Amino acid sequence: MRLRIIFLIMAVITSCEEVVDHPLKTGDKLMVVEGQLTNELTQHKVKLGWSVVDPDDMSDAATGAIVTITEGTTTYVLTEDPLVPGEYLTPVMRAVVGELYTLHIRYLGQDYFAQDSSVPVEPMTPLAYRTVTNGYVLTTEKSGEGPYYIRHNITWKDTPQCQTDACEGLVVFYDLKTIDVNEGTKPSQEDFVFPAGSTVVRRKYSVSPEYRSFLRAVLSETEWRGGAFDVERANAPTNLTNGAIGFFAVCTIAADSTLVK
Repeated sequence: MRLRIIFLIMAVITSCEEVVDHPLKTGDKLMVVEGQLTNELTQHKVKLGWSVVDPDDMSDAATGAIVTITEGTTTYVLTEDPLVPGEYLTPVMRAVVGELYTLHIRYLGQDYFAQDSSVPVEPMTPLAYRTVTNGYVLTTEKSGEGPYYIRHNITWKDTPQCQTDACEGLVVFYDLKTIDVNEGTKPSQEDFVFPAGSTVVRRKYSVSPEYRSFLRAVLSETEWRGGAFDVERANAPTNLTNGAIGFFAVCTIAADSTLVK
């Protein structure tokens, strides 16, 4: 079983965008921020760690930080999860379209900031899929006017068709409304096949202009790489200050669930 894309770092900022334009060298240690707020009423996560030079190395978690998110005159204090070092949780809350959210991280005497406002999400088109030899595969088409991505969580764990431990998967579809030659020439990927009786839960995320720039850069280094027009390698743009990398994003979500018969 192959997952189409695992969503990488998340996040978003002010009107300015900072680009780390030098490659990481041995000894470089940059704060990596992975955070996202949505309109879902839940505890949202901000993950803090340190960059690594070797992709096979594990990132060290940044524990003991002071992390807050401000919305207008309200400040939410995040609490580090005692079971997951470096993962900080908000109180139960939801982000509102048009509100400006400011992330503040204080760690080892350094302050890092990021800001973002979510944009509305457009309605989803009906879920589409087609028959193949061993079941079904999703058929995804670009739609609407704004950039977005959709996460498809697919499972058939509680059905008679589940005969192994591999009875679920994740497919992510991006429509960033950009014209990229390397996207058009990206290597083909194996379809994710699922049987009748599967449940597909979709979550469509709105994407702000700054967040789109970040996602486009990440995709150019991952999903779109290997074609005839690869871009020169570089760090993705970030909305974090003080040399931190990653993104703090505020998104609006539309969700639905479909039983594939």
